[in-house]
Amino acid sequence: MRVPTGPHQRRTVFGALDYGSGQVRWQMHPKKGGDAFAAFLDQIAQTWPDDQLILVLDNASYHRSPVVKTWWAAQAGRITPFWLPVYSPQLNLIERVWRFLKQKLACHRWWADVDGLVAAATTLLDRVEAHFHTGIPPRIRLVNNL
Repeated sequence: MRVPTGPHQRRTVFGALDYGSGQVRWQMHPKKGGDAFAAFLDQIAQTWPDDQLILVLDNASYHRSPVVKTWWAAQAGRITPFWLPVYSPQLNLIERVWRFLKQKLACHRWWADVDGLVAAATTLLDRVEAHFHTGIPPRIRLVNNL
């Protein structure tokens, strides 16, 4: 999400989709990078403290930064990265959530302030569920209507 009115107006959203429940876990930061992504990974590790996890990741540069490599090494055996092939966003289900979010936030709207955009994104991300494994067609829906 970007509001192009200055360097302090950017926000980066990291997200993870729990494939079983459809819940989206997310965290927002002023900028993207290895430190911010490692903080998000800490949140994921704390959300499921006793579970073995496999995280599906694309090849964003900050996913492989030195601080994140150190984080992966510390979690060896409990949290495993599963790297998708380069240039294959269609294989990453969280990309469908990002597309849904962008459609809801950018459709026929100009955001005059970053605070309004952040509030709207927060509301959507807190209420969204994404299910891709049920017998019914895949869907992303709001748990509570706005």
